[in-house]
Amino acid sequence: MNTMDDLKDVTVAQAIQRGNNLVAAAILGLSAFAFLPEFFLETEWAFRLDEGVLFLLGIGAIWWYLKGRNKYMRSLVPVLLVSAAFVMKIIAVIIEFKDKEDVGDDFGAVILFLLATILVIWLYTRSKQTNA
Repeated sequence: MNTMDDLKDVTVAQAIQRGNNLVAAAILGLSAFAFLPEFFLETEWAFRLDEGVLFLLGIGAIWWYLKGRNKYMRSLVPVLLVSAAFVMKIIAVIIEFKDKEDVGDDFGAVILFLLATILVIWLYTRSKQTNA
């Protein structure tokens, strides 16, 4: 089935949900690759954990989005994945706080994922109104 045939059967609500899910998958996918170099630059394995988990969350989000018709469904999965990235970066700040050089990149990531979590939750709750 090609993309054009797939789009013929999409409702307006599904198209909106596709955009909402794409936002979450894109944020996680892009940040996974953006923060990946830090994994190789960190000096301790405990400090590498957050970048490794973030990379897996990003790959998982992309995989979920592309699998079947997930992109068209209203689902908590994108909210949970972005929230997990936020929690992971908070944990990273706590673990790396004693090392000022290693913790620096995590402050920006906490802000990014806080705002992304708020956005994805807002899109998720708003899509309930759209589907009604």
